[in-house]
Amino acid sequence: MTKPLEGIKVVDFTRHMAGPYGTMFLSDYGADVIKVESLPDGDGSRNIGTAFVGDQSALFLIWNRGKRSIALNLREAEGLEAVHRLISDADVVFTSYRPGVADTIGVGYETLNQINPKLVYVAVSAFGDQGPLAPFPGTDPVVQAMSGVMSVTGEPTGGPNLVGVPIADFTGAMIGAQAAMLGLFAREKTGRGQFIDVSMLYGLLSALTTRLATQWVDGQEPGRHGSAHSVVVPYEAFKTSDGYVVAGVWGGADGWEKFCKALGKPDLANDDRYKTNQQRVEGRQELTEYLSKIFLTKTSTEWEESFNTHKALFGSVLTFSQVLNHPQIQQAGLVQSVEHPTLGEIPQLGPVIFLHDTPGEIAGPPPLLGEHTVEVLKESGYNEEVISEMLSSGIAGTPETLSPKNVE
Repeated sequence: MTKPLEGIKVVDFTRHMAGPYGTMFLSDYGADVIKVESLPDGDGSRNIGTAFVGDQSALFLIWNRGKRSIALNLREAEGLEAVHRLISDADVVFTSYRPGVADTIGVGYETLNQINPKLVYVAVSAFGDQGPLAPFPGTDPVVQAMSGVMSVTGEPTGGPNLVGVPIADFTGAMIGAQAAMLGLFAREKTGRGQFIDVSMLYGLLSALTTRLATQWVDGQEPGRHGSAHSVVVPYEAFKTSDGYVVAGVWGGADGWEKFCKALGKPDLANDDRYKTNQQRVEGRQELTEYLSKIFLTKTSTEWEESFNTHKALFGSVLTFSQVLNHPQIQQAGLVQSVEHPTLGEIPQLGPVIFLHDTPGEIAGPPPLLGEHTVEVLKESGYNEEVISEMLSSGIAGTPETLSPKNVE
């Protein structure tokens, strides 16, 4: 069955998460993603973190499935020439360097645009291509801090906290993937490629909507509310007799009434102190203390049954193990696995956008460093003799020719 991006060739120079997770998304929906890894070590995320499957970082394995790896020495003219040949018929280039680094290497937009004017060039970086912060490095925690997200994350009486997942990296990856597809769509109309600047900072800034809406009206700096919603009460995590749940009111005039019925306190809906959300926000502390005592009287499962019966807003706070084994996730078939060439079967989460006529799927396992060097070079027009010379001279590498630390 045809996939939406089938026939699209993506040359991927990205490392770590923000870029690789975006190109992995493109692979899931049919793009041929060729991961260019610079010798001698390739993508640095092959060797980061604390969790390893054999000699492979679990982080690399979860960000790079379905790609082909070509290992080249980009410091040598022959290696750079191989990259330029690869670019000649590519559709998309993805980078995640600091501004200026790609130009220094020889894979900047101006250079590659001369080779292939139809190229859609997506550059993901922490702060973008322009501005006073552009030259500086940035990672997920740095971007969380500078975006304002960290300032509103945490308990009211405590300091700022990181969001529990790398939300800046994830946002950069997903906006990068969108940028590539927008660039391809624009090319259909104009016949030309273009440079697309993706800033993780700007992407995460776009997630501030609910807090900006308030700040722009009252001029006050938004604060931290722990698990509670900033402008809706009740809407937060409550401790039960055996765990935690999130319950609240959102949308619809009858939301507060449903909440009170589910809580077993239908008369509370008619309490003149709490009839409107504005009143409940003003009385947040007193109301929350009252509700917290009630939630402690039952288990999370008992509250789930009651809230679902009344169609009131509710969700148990699940651990990773619980959510991965939840019937909702199981029926969607999201928990999958792929056969890795040296590690055997490894787990993966499948594509989460369900196109019914042109579905995505995991295209294959994460590649070994240089696993596809020979086949990609052949596709670029190199003959076997030249390829052999490139391998023997260290211009290119395969798992067989590289250091034992890179292969099983």
